[in-house]
Amino acid sequence: MPLSQLSPTQKRKPRPKEGNTYDLIILGSGIAGLAAARLAEKDNKSVLVVDKGRRLGGRVSTRRKNGFLFNHGAQFVTAKGNEFAALLADARKAGILKDWRIDPAKTVQIGTQSMSDLPQFMARGLEIRQQIEVTRIAHIGPNIGFFSDAGLIACGRQAIVSAPAPQTAHMLANIYPDLAATAELAKYDPCWTIMLGLEADIEPFGQSQDQFFPIRNEAAGISLAVPEPLRFVYQPDLIPPTPSALTIQASGKWSQQYRDEDRQTVIAQLCTIWEKISGQPLPTILDASAHRWLYAKVTEVANENTPPYSDDKKMAIAGDWLRGPRVEQAFDSGTAAYRTLC
Repeated sequence: MPLSQLSPTQKRKPRPKEGNTYDLIILGSGIAGLAAARLAEKDNKSVLVVDKGRRLGGRVSTRRKNGFLFNHGAQFVTAKGNEFAALLADARKAGILKDWRIDPAKTVQIGTQSMSDLPQFMARGLEIRQQIEVTRIAHIGPNIGFFSDAGLIACGRQAIVSAPAPQTAHMLANIYPDLAATAELAKYDPCWTIMLGLEADIEPFGQSQDQFFPIRNEAAGISLAVPEPLRFVYQPDLIPPTPSALTIQASGKWSQQYRDEDRQTVIAQLCTIWEKISGQPLPTILDASAHRWLYAKVTEVANENTPPYSDDKKMAIAGDWLRGPRVEQAFDSGTAAYRTLC
């Protein structure tokens, strides 16, 4: 996006860092990390976000493969609180989000083109370094140093770790054991997700277009199955970015049962389940892949009796595992982590 199209807040440059030291370093470019970084940037602080992945957003993610597009992470967002609702409203005004009627009684928010639109919107104006794996965090004088295997990445006067709970626990075990112990209390269900590029579109499941909604059947093993063009059924003026893509997410119980199964078996079994539920055979599959989210859905949040920040106010932790599985809860955790350090 051209600089002229950015808002005044997005145009403002944060306070310059001194050498390789930032006011705040955030590990993780998921929704929690981006939420914290946005607040720091608004406060005119120098902030660096570091992430080992190739894509922003954590589980609010989109994958493109061989001409097909799959929203293979979080399928939609909703807001209950004012702060997240304000963010979603800003994104809507910018043309980033739109409504999606996911069932006859529920309307949610999704990316205009893909779910990754939202984290990309949140990341505007931030300094983010992707594909950098932090292997160690240590005190360097009054600051906190972040290291990769190649050496020092940068130092922060303060820091926030917003990685999944097991990774947070491992990273902070030696430097902030109390925060590591808190992270160890969180529990997750995994989620197997398969992505199918099809030769033809899937037919509606009911007698009319109004009955063509995503499949949900936890008992059978499917948490949500979405033909990607379905996201555009009620927006005829929008052209789907890719045709004939089907994303199937298994339930937590099913994913736990088949946690260590090979990908081809997972693809075959979930295809069979989908055909049985939908009552129709799948069109010819042109491309098939599977992704296993190890830390997909928080089933037990960490004990909130322990403050999610260190006694010296140098380090805070954030993530859905401190609040709950919804995207908004990850956002709220990130904003809370930043404010505890102020």
